[in-house]
Amino acid sequence: MKSLNTLGEEICEINTANGWNVLLPNQWEDTYKVPAVLALIHSEASEALEAFRKDDFKNFSEELADVLIRVLDCASGLGIDMDAEVAKKLEKNRARSYRHGGKRV
Repeated sequence: MKSLNTLGEEICEINTANGWNVLLPNQWEDTYKVPAVLALIHSEASEALEAFRKDDFKNFSEELADVLIRVLDCASGLGIDMDAEVAKKLEKNRARSYRHGGKRV
């Protein structure tokens, strides 16, 4: 199985070959570019929600893949090591208490 970082690099290559702009590390300061990419991630998550509302599991699955593709595209473009970040976050979550913070959902 490919690492998240390898998938991110592949996604950036595909997106570039298909004519899409890919984030670059120096664009972190861009007050338009990063928020625009986050809005695209959000739109894919919203499409997954709509597929769920329509009880369309096939489309729901595809939209979740789109969410991951957009996240990895963003992370790879900005030079974020998602393999390391996910591993760190999982360790942090393992140490949390049951429903930490008393949240219902």
